[in-house]
Amino acid sequence: MTAQTCTRRIVIPTFNAEFVPEEDGGRCTALAVARLVTEHDGEKCGDGGLCLLDPEEGLELDPWKQTELLCVDHLFEHERAVAERGPLVGETLTRL
Repeated sequence: MTAQTCTRRIVIPTFNAEFVPEEDGGRCTALAVARLVTEHDGEKCGDGGLCLLDPEEGLELDPWKQTELLCVDHLFEHERAVAERGPLVGETLTRL
């Protein structure tokens, strides 16, 4: 069985965001330690209904589930965000 890796992207902060914004460092390659499932139904996920609109076509989408694998660093970032905003009803975090 192949080890699962994190599905988040690496963001590289810069010293002066006014002139050079953060850069996309590509997909994270660290070993996943948790699975985060978010139910996008327009309310539970906290997106205010935007998750049910196709940004390109502007069409309404059916409710859907998003699954992300998190490494230790991204799990820490997620837990810090939850501590600031509070837990979302539509999120389920499972440690691997």
